[in-house]
Amino acid sequence: MPYDTPLTLSATDEIYSLWDRLAHFPASETEAALLHLLEALCRISDADNAYWLGAIRLADCAPEDPMMGWRPRVIRYLNGHDERMKLFLQLSRESERRPDSSMLAQIRKAGEFRGALKRELVPEEWFESEYNQRVNLSWGITDTLFVTTPVNEDCEAYIALQRKRDAEDLFTRDDLQRAASALRGLIWFQRRVFLSYGLVVSETPLTPVERKVLGLLLTDKPEKLIAAEMDQTPATTHSYVRDIYRKLGVKSRAALAAIWLGH
Repeated sequence: MPYDTPLTLSATDEIYSLWDRLAHFPASETEAALLHLLEALCRISDADNAYWLGAIRLADCAPEDPMMGWRPRVIRYLNGHDERMKLFLQLSRESERRPDSSMLAQIRKAGEFRGALKRELVPEEWFESEYNQRVNLSWGITDTLFVTTPVNEDCEAYIALQRKRDAEDLFTRDDLQRAASALRGLIWFQRRVFLSYGLVVSETPLTPVERKVLGLLLTDKPEKLIAAEMDQTPATTHSYVRDIYRKLGVKSRAALAAIWLGH
């Protein structure tokens, strides 16, 4: 769909305000910035919930792999809980053997900025499927729209907006247009989110504790103060720092900062 359709002045102002606010979040507060983005997108497109999903393409996938090497690695819900995360992990494992048709529809267009309403991605009978029951209906989700941003040729950021309403109250093309317009200029921010999870240069995501340490490393705090803030011994913190450097392929704090400046 085209993303240059004129928006109303109020929608444009809200998008510009969102871009300005995101630009003022320091790198150490990327998690808070991501939640702010998801909240704003819910307002802009009249959604009830949202999530960000980071997918990477494996370098050594089998030729017969139906997902062409693409794998979901991290998901962050605006409003979620542990059961949703357990389901995500289960579905990620299942998708390697038997991907759902909605996943395949997205993968076929990998490499281009794109937006789609759920009903555009799947046949009508999909809505009666067991997969839809598990993933959506059992949680009260009645409709979803997606906007996907390629970060590079091997990383893509999916943002999904969801509604929990009457079956007739579906997202419109205007709702999709507003969300896509808001995200079209945020490739730089998607790179930052990927980096915060360690996914641009590593196939293994950072653990939650590693992500907290990474956020503090991106400030000017010395390791001893980071250890105190994390309620760790200096040796424990230094061990986390070494693991972060190894996953991100750097050997120093200066090199770590250079990755962020370079992306």
